[in-house]
Amino acid sequence: MGRRVLVTGASGFVGRHVLTVLASAGHAALLGLGRHEGSTVPAGAEFRAVDLADREGLAACLRSFRPSHVLHLAAQASAAQAQGAGAETWRTNVAGLLNLADGLLAEAPESTLIFVSSSEVYGRAFLSGESVTEDTVPKPVGVYARTKRVGEEMLADVLAESESRLIILRPFNHTGPGQDERFVVPSFAHQIARIEAGLIPPRLAVGNLDSYRDFLDVRDVARAYAMTIEASERLESGTILNIAAGQPRRIRSVLDDLTQLARVPFEIVVDPSRARAAEIHFASGDNRRIRKATGWMPEIPWSETLVEALEDARARVAAEK
Repeated sequence: MGRRVLVTGASGFVGRHVLTVLASAGHAALLGLGRHEGSTVPAGAEFRAVDLADREGLAACLRSFRPSHVLHLAAQASAAQAQGAGAETWRTNVAGLLNLADGLLAEAPESTLIFVSSSEVYGRAFLSGESVTEDTVPKPVGVYARTKRVGEEMLADVLAESESRLIILRPFNHTGPGQDERFVVPSFAHQIARIEAGLIPPRLAVGNLDSYRDFLDVRDVARAYAMTIEASERLESGTILNIAAGQPRRIRSVLDDLTQLARVPFEIVVDPSRARAAEIHFASGDNRRIRKATGWMPEIPWSETLVEALEDARARVAAEK
């Protein structure tokens, strides 16, 4: 029997890209879950509005679909926003995840759960200044990172004595068309687009430009998720995989590259409110394990990612007008 793949958080930024990749892979069935009715999905996929807080509704969905693989993307995904919404972040990232795990044990006990955690779990481990591996001991900082780390540990415990299999993915920063302005690249891109359109004065607000981050194109990340599903039968339960470029970029260089693409000049203004508390100044990941396990490698040039992010921002700003 072919794979029956269920994707939570399917209507989100990453979820939409993942469904597109998975729909072309020819799985026996593909179902995306999200909170809102009416979400569009690619041909070959189905969508259902299911809130992970609704245990009965979730169980009924799992019972009827019978997934062989579950890719869990649904989460409060913004670390900055999580700081101001701690209770909601714990409910979404931990309680919702527990509901999913319990539902799988009851309704799809032989399934493989692929949990999309985050590189943020490494936290203070980045202070070494070295690229982290999957064997690096996590030292999470902040609500978002802690909920993701607790999610990893909780799943390892809940699924330990079951037939269900667990794979944990730790993606590093990713961006591209469709990402919202809570994140650094679309924040820069949308400000540039509004300046070009004459909607705001020619001043671009920034936070800390001296941090280094390991960026990927969202479509490369979506492909990594799909390739992990394809390789899942060969992976031991409990496997952890970094999804990283392995090439840290200074935020200032990202802004410089976008500035070169801008159609008008502007002034750069530091806005202290945009700097994250407990800032980690360097974050980079070792990607050798996922390359060996799945054959995945980043393919999309960074210059292309920035061009498409800026074009997406221009289109959205034009639509706002």
